[in-house]
Amino acid sequence: MKKLIAFAGLLLMTALAVATPLGAMAFFLAAPGNYVVLGTAVEVSAITAYADEHKRDLIATLVNGLDIANDITVIPNVKNKIALTKLTIGDGLRPYAANHEPKAGQLVFSDRYLETAIGKRDLLIDYRDFKSKHLAWRTRPGNAAGKTINDMDFAPFVWDQVIKGVQREINDQVSYFGFDKSTAAVYSEASTYAANAYIIFPVNGVNEYFQNISGSTTTAGQDPLDTPAKWLNVTARAVVPGLKSYIDAAIAGGFSVTATGAVTDAATALSAFKTLFRAMPITYKNWGVIIHASVTDCEFLMDALATRTQYVSADTASMIKQGLIPIPETGGKGFAKIATWLGTSRRLIAEPMEMSGGTAYGLNLVMGTDLLSDAATINNIPDVYTIKSGITVDLGFQISDLSALKLGNQA
Repeated sequence: MKKLIAFAGLLLMTALAVATPLGAMAFFLAAPGNYVVLGTAVEVSAITAYADEHKRDLIATLVNGLDIANDITVIPNVKNKIALTKLTIGDGLRPYAANHEPKAGQLVFSDRYLETAIGKRDLLIDYRDFKSKHLAWRTRPGNAAGKTINDMDFAPFVWDQVIKGVQREINDQVSYFGFDKSTAAVYSEASTYAANAYIIFPVNGVNEYFQNISGSTTTAGQDPLDTPAKWLNVTARAVVPGLKSYIDAAIAGGFSVTATGAVTDAATALSAFKTLFRAMPITYKNWGVIIHASVTDCEFLMDALATRTQYVSADTASMIKQGLIPIPETGGKGFAKIATWLGTSRRLIAEPMEMSGGTAYGLNLVMGTDLLSDAATINNIPDVYTIKSGITVDLGFQISDLSALKLGNQA
């Protein structure tokens, strides 16, 4: 009789496995009078449905959640390329005379262009990758398949983590360190590559971009697989040129940096930030100046403020909580702000400042994006057990006006 009951339970288990949709399949262990859930598979179609329903919100979160989007000017709806027009008006005021006496060349346009490019992030999503961690603590014996999906909020969790990952790469790799991918050479075993040179090198059949970080020219045959210590994978940086590429081009073209010196402690930080602020044209100093700096340099500046009485004032403490660090002896017009997107760079970057909604950001450095076009989207293709997913986002960076920019000589 016991064997008959066990066999009947086995038939029931098989029937349930066949009758239940694959995406929400539940498996039971047959025992006399007792059925226990062994495992419940999360319905991967929920991930696709969530992305389809919240596509625009996810893309908006992707861009607006970047630290750099809170530090510089964001220009939306850039379809491809726009001119950041600067108009210079020459001097021409003179005493009155009845004759019309204009000077030539009084209106001079000098255009800089903000151009966007499309980056993509391809994914293969399988809930089993999360089962031993995120899903484990939220799974309870006896959960029904539908209830388990709702309780776990698996789809929002997946997309939240995906968006954060893409944000991190754009903020930390692309926005400042991005480079022009056309400068990368296809790797050749017979060639040598100078320090900082970019190459295109296939890995598992997919082209990846690498930069020589060894500080010296490679010898023939030293590729990223044979000598990984000499190369850094910079594929994310190849999406679009970042702010550093425009800064380097300006310096190479004769743009003068300000001799702020190296920042090594509180005293040198105070001197460097103050020097850079005072190097700005008087019009911008009167308007307000923001200096983007690394975490290290901003911490040195806060150390300098700690010895001053104004550091303990309510206004100053409130500004620091908002991410602004007042620079002493600037008449309340100069502020430093931590720029996570500078990464390991120690460059001090000063530009005119704007305050909006309690947030301070620079007016001269710009980021372009196209949130409303098809170029910023999420596509999903369900497979048998997984989802092939892809995110594309349109991005570009530029400096509007070099005359409204000041750079410290610490790089």
